[in-house]
Amino acid sequence: MLNRFWRNLTESAFGVVITVTNISMEPTFSEGARAKFEPRRYRNTEPRRFDVVVVRPPGVDREDIKRIVGLPGELVEIRDGKLWIDGEVVEEPHIADPMPSNWLHAWGAGDYEYIVLGDNRAAPGITDSRRYGPLDADAIVGPVTRRLN
Repeated sequence: MLNRFWRNLTESAFGVVITVTNISMEPTFSEGARAKFEPRRYRNTEPRRFDVVVVRPPGVDREDIKRIVGLPGELVEIRDGKLWIDGEVVEEPHIADPMPSNWLHAWGAGDYEYIVLGDNRAAPGITDSRRYGPLDADAIVGPVTRRLN
């Protein structure tokens, strides 16, 4: 009981340090980079577009770092090498390499769902909403609030 108290207190005050274990967020976060995230931050606020977050994808026993690109109630598409939200192109200054123009993905986010993608969209074997679809809000653990190296 006391250990849980101290863990909750330190997470609330200091956040949690994570190490990025894949290349899905390059160039924003390289493999091996360390960052701080705050698991309780979204208790009082809603996630925003382009927040970098730690997520628990469905059906796997791990946490990943991704970027929120679609918010509840939005139609999100990848087509013509661009990100489209509700029929409008959205600029993504954090993406280093353009997406292939032949990609075609579309999602309708429900009332409590978010679309998340890695910044390194063309990396092989990367899992994000292209593989598992919209994420329930409960699968978002918290926002990354600081790069540590």
